[in-house]
Amino acid sequence: MSKPVRFIIALWGLSLCVPWQTAQAEQAGAAASVSSSGAELGQLSDFIAKVLKNSPRARSLEASMQASVARRQAADRPLHNPELALEAERTDVNTRSIGLSQAVDWSGKRRARSEQAGFELKAASARAAVSRQALASELLKALADHGAADQLNQLAQERVRLMGQFAHIADQRRAAGDLDQVEYDLASLAALQAELEAAEFSARLGDARRALQVLAGAAGASQWPSLPDSPHGIQMQQANLDVLLKSHPSYLASQAAVEAARSAVELRQREARPDPTVGLRAGREDSDRLTALTLSVPLFVRNRYKAEVQEANALLEQAGQEARTNWLDLHSRAEVSRQRYLLTRKTWTSWQKRGQTSLQRRTSLLKRLWQAGELSTTDYLVQLKQTLETQGAAVELRGRLWRAWADWLQASGTVFQWLGLKDDFTTIAEQ
Repeated sequence: MSKPVRFIIALWGLSLCVPWQTAQAEQAGAAASVSSSGAELGQLSDFIAKVLKNSPRARSLEASMQASVARRQAADRPLHNPELALEAERTDVNTRSIGLSQAVDWSGKRRARSEQAGFELKAASARAAVSRQALASELLKALADHGAADQLNQLAQERVRLMGQFAHIADQRRAAGDLDQVEYDLASLAALQAELEAAEFSARLGDARRALQVLAGAAGASQWPSLPDSPHGIQMQQANLDVLLKSHPSYLASQAAVEAARSAVELRQREARPDPTVGLRAGREDSDRLTALTLSVPLFVRNRYKAEVQEANALLEQAGQEARTNWLDLHSRAEVSRQRYLLTRKTWTSWQKRGQTSLQRRTSLLKRLWQAGELSTTDYLVQLKQTLETQGAAVELRGRLWRAWADWLQASGTVFQWLGLKDDFTTIAEQ
């Protein structure tokens, strides 16, 4: 049998082993995959919860929320404090008096200010929830990038090992006279190229590790969790997208901002109404008792505060338009991220069914074919490079799958729902 025929038969056998190995792997690992995915998801939830509690960004959000709560409490306090006045006068007639006065919130400014602060607190809570979900989504993508970089680095190191073995065997075959100079140089260059590419993947892993450390903060000191092979057991939301997005923290924030702007209009209108001041004064004028009741009312003549009301109305219109823009943006991002995830998931599923196989088995088979003379050095390098690149492409595809899933979770506002975590900021915003 000629070498070309044997080469074709060998490649045909290699292609046949792929689906057989895939079927065996799917049957053997199906049950284990489901249980391990649940455990990995639990570890992932614990890790993200820890980061959200201890990271600098999370602490900054917590401080911002405390400030918003304090502003809400301050707005609910009375506007005016009483005033105490003491007066003493020594002339021909000695006069001593004490007085107490109190400005009266006649137009309900306190209630309007309290309502505005309440809506601002809801908006701040929703914005904090958006930031927390964004941080959780970034953590998912950073973990995906780190996992992909780690696997690619391992694959590059495996390539260095294989090319090193290949170069060593090439030395032996060259010494025995079974390999010409051109093929020997090709083997040496392939080994050198593998080392150069390994250095690049090692640097990429370092960058991914630093990016994850920045996001994780203090939680980065512990071991980072690994992501499941793919988002197992998760169904995309099939409900009406509008219904889903109306519980999104960003939508809640924009709606609360509109209500806060509307309350600001009412507050400015009430501030244009004067608050009277009622006072009571008692004392003595020599031996005579002195009692006085006073009433003073500011005269809003020179400034009627109409410009402030006009400004508040303009800000209300601005908030309404921004809410509409935000809704369109939310809807667009959710739809795009959903389609991207479904497309990536379809490609990943196709790879798992048809392309996934053991790297060690394929490289070992190629090595045996080359040593037996069934493959030329050039054919061996081409086939090995294609095998390694396919494995690398699968690693990249898995990383893109998780990034697409994280984008969908953030776009749909379901990050914490998927992780099984409770977000108190969202609860405040929904109240």
